[in-house]
Amino acid sequence: MNIEEYADALNVDLIIRRYCNQDNRYMAEFENAEIKEGNCPNGIYGSGKTAAEAIVDYVEQIKGKRIIFNAGHENRREYNVPKDLYFIIK
Repeated sequence: MNIEEYADALNVDLIIRRYCNQDNRYMAEFENAEIKEGNCPNGIYGSGKTAAEAIVDYVEQIKGKRIIFNAGHENRREYNVPKDLYFIIK
């Protein structure tokens, strides 16, 4: 499954951010998402020189892990990220 299909299936936004004055540094992450590592949620994001590189980095960091949306809120949701998650650079 690709990350765009996964985001649609979970009804979450994939955030891409370009930081100004930082030599074209991009960041990618699901909105309000953290990865469960041990007993603690850990904020994680992808980074790269292009938006596509940031998404690929994010996919590599989250695939096969437990993801938590809205940790600490009533509408908290948890899912296992597919181990075969990918992103196709267009």
